[in-house]
Amino acid sequence: MALKFKDDPDFAAHNQTANDTAARELSHLLAEIESAQATKADASKDESDLYVVAKSKGYNVKALKRLVKERERDADELREEEDALTLYKQFVGM
Repeated sequence: MALKFKDDPDFAAHNQTANDTAARELSHLLAEIESAQATKADASKDESDLYVVAKSKGYNVKALKRLVKERERDADELREEEDALTLYKQFVGM
């Protein structure tokens, strides 16, 4: 059974305005998301290019990536983890 909707012209106009507004907002949001994705892709490509340059100069890329990740972390948290790792290495004779 189909629902009966109000056949009021004002109601229809209000719904159309709401739909038009939602469509404009959605289009704007999609454009912003696509722009952010393009920016992210460009940044990722730039980062990859920098690692290629570093590797060509003889740097260890794995070590550089680890260094970047560690620099992003909280210093106290990192120190605590390093202390635990040192202790665990001692326990297993490393």
